[in-house]
Amino acid sequence: MSAVDPAVQPVEIDLDRGSELRIRWADGLESVYPLAVLRRECPCAVCRQEREEKAGNPLRVMKSREEQQAMVTAAGAELVGHYALRIRWQDGHAAGVYEFALLRSLSCPSRQAGGP
Repeated sequence: MSAVDPAVQPVEIDLDRGSELRIRWADGLESVYPLAVLRRECPCAVCRQEREEKAGNPLRVMKSREEQQAMVTAAGAELVGHYALRIRWQDGHAAGVYEFALLRSLSCPSRQAGGP
């Protein structure tokens, strides 16, 4: 296993279970992730397969409004070693392990440390 880039190490993680995940990185960048984006980008095999199926037939994977809301509401999260975060979703899904490098690549920067 290769060493993890220190810049992609979080120093603070804040999960608002109804709306977003915020991460402050070691290099001072603060990133904000809407939960809907994180669920849509879930890296697990089941979600990847659903995305492929939906790309082939957008009506194939239809969910009720209640199912959709549970899918984008977090029940909690925990660190996986020193390299990732697992989000447990309200609908029971918890297979996605979001490596810090993936989260950094999905980053929606909100501000730099020491900036306005």
